[in-house]
Amino acid sequence: FSPVMRQARGYAKPEGVCLVVGTCARGDWVDNSFGDLIYSFTPIDGDRQYFWEAFPSKDLHGSQQESRTTYMFTYLDADERRPSLAQMFDDYLGLLPDYSGAKGTGGEKPKIDEMEVSRALFGFFPSYTDSPLPVKFDRVVQVGDSSGLQSPLSFGGFGSLLRHLERTTQGISEALDAEITRKEELTSLQPYLPSLSTMWLFQKAMSVKVGKNVFDKEIINKVLMSNFKTMDKLGSGVMMPFLQDVIQPTGLFATIAGMSVFDPKLVPPLLLWVGAPPVVTWTFHFLNLVAYSILYQMASIGGSALTRDMDGKERFLWNRQVEAWKYGSGGDY
Repeated sequence: FSPVMRQARGYAKPEGVCLVVGTCARGDWVDNSFGDLIYSFTPIDGDRQYFWEAFPSKDLHGSQQESRTTYMFTYLDADERRPSLAQMFDDYLGLLPDYSGAKGTGGEKPKIDEMEVSRALFGFFPSYTDSPLPVKFDRVVQVGDSSGLQSPLSFGGFGSLLRHLERTTQGISEALDAEITRKEELTSLQPYLPSLSTMWLFQKAMSVKVGKNVFDKEIINKVLMSNFKTMDKLGSGVMMPFLQDVIQPTGLFATIAGMSVFDPKLVPPLLLWVGAPPVVTWTFHFLNLVAYSILYQMASIGGSALTRDMDGKERFLWNRQVEAWKYGSGGDY
């Protein structure tokens, strides 16, 4: 929402939005022995699918009683007909007692009028397919949320910042050493990343367009369940990178192929649900994901010899290209 970044994006409307509401509360119903990352127990309703997240938290007012944070969120487009955050908060309060992540060890449900709430949260996160955002101004490099490096699924801006911190600081240091200040060269710090672009298909699969014909109100729940069951069967080598917003070609291919094997009846309705254009776009990014992985492996073998006779600017651009291949294929995991 920075005015500078809005200007850099030409005041474009975001292609995706994540609305989130929630509370940090305490009571006899709290059970902090587990957490949820993405959980769903309701079907599509009102052109949206709700997901839940829960984890232990600490009361902001110093209470020694256990507190629990619960969020409800949904993936949408920026259509003006979408519900308000106030309406979504009403839905959250109505559904919270039936959410398993908010039940006690004995199945106790929170009573909304008796919940001791220390904080209520509501907001939304925009996302753009044109991400990472290329550098638009001389001498200015965006980092953090403004860079557009965060996943359109998790919107984990801080985690994304930490993941790319070494790459960003090293690149800025080399740019200063080589006196590189023009946007044409600095934009190599914000390269195209197939690993990020492939995530958009998952975001599309878990969102509902306004007025869309919903032929199966459980389709998103079925896809989510099949996806995680498949990754669980494939092991932590596939599951853990995905949970940390790292998409790798081997893991992604294994998951897609595994879903086709373990749940073949789901594939046709899934393709119908997502639609042809997003699948074609995803295929392009997936092929680039594979190509970036191969190029990074080749550069890792003989890349150091190529930089010996390069000047500062050439070395800066080459190192940024290698980093693009590395991070663009999940090679940093």
